[in-house]
Amino acid sequence: MPPNKSTFESEFLGHYLSLGLGSMPKSDIDALVLYLIDRYGLGGSPPLSHESNQTVSERLRTPVAKIKRLRYEAALKFGSNTAMGIRVEDQAKARLLAALSRATLEPKDDSVLLLIEDALAKNWLQGQLKIHQQIFDHSFNTEIVRVSASGLFLVLGAVFGEAELKAFSEGYKKLKGVTDDKKRVEQFKSLAGKFVEGAAKAAGAGVVTVLKSLVGTP
Repeated sequence: MPPNKSTFESEFLGHYLSLGLGSMPKSDIDALVLYLIDRYGLGGSPPLSHESNQTVSERLRTPVAKIKRLRYEAALKFGSNTAMGIRVEDQAKARLLAALSRATLEPKDDSVLLLIEDALAKNWLQGQLKIHQQIFDHSFNTEIVRVSASGLFLVLGAVFGEAELKAFSEGYKKLKGVTDDKKRVEQFKSLAGKFVEGAAKAAGAGVVTVLKSLVGTP
C-alpha cells in the first residue's frame, strides 16, 4: 500500500508553494521530502522516523552524513505543525525523551550515557545543559552524550517539571544500593521508561504525537 498520497501530496505542495512556485531551494526540497518519508513511509513501507540514519541511508542510497543533516534541517523548518499543535520545541522534547528511553548507566560510575543520532535532540540537550552550567562529554563519540545523573536530572526537572521527575529521581537514589551492575542498569532503564511515558503526557499532545512516531505509543 502506498503512503497516504493525498496527505503526502497536500503537505508537500503546501510547503513548496508557500512562497511561490520555484521559490524553495533544492536543499529545502530534499529536507521536506525526507521529512514526509519519515512521516508516511516509502513504497509501502511504514514511516521511517524510527529507523536509524544508517538504515535510511541504505534505503535511500544517500550518505549517512547527508541524512543526518537533512533530518536536522527538516525538524527545524518543517517540524512545527499548527494544525496538529506541534511546535519545534515539542519536536526537541520528544526526541530527547526518545533518546532517554534508550539511555543506560555506566556500571561503575554515576554517569548516564545517551546515544543520540538526532542532531536536533543532541544540540537541544547540550544547550539545556549549558544553560544550567552542567558539564557533559561527547569527545569519544559525537553521538554519545555522557552526563552526570545529577546534571541530567536538573535539566529534566527544569524542562518537564519536578513533579514528573520525582519518581525517577527517588528510584535512582535507591539504585545506589544495588550492587549487581546488570540489575542496576536494567532497573535504570525501567525507571527511565516510566518517566518518558509520564513526561510526554504531561508535556502535551504535541510531544506525545512526535514521540509516538519515533518509538511507538508512549
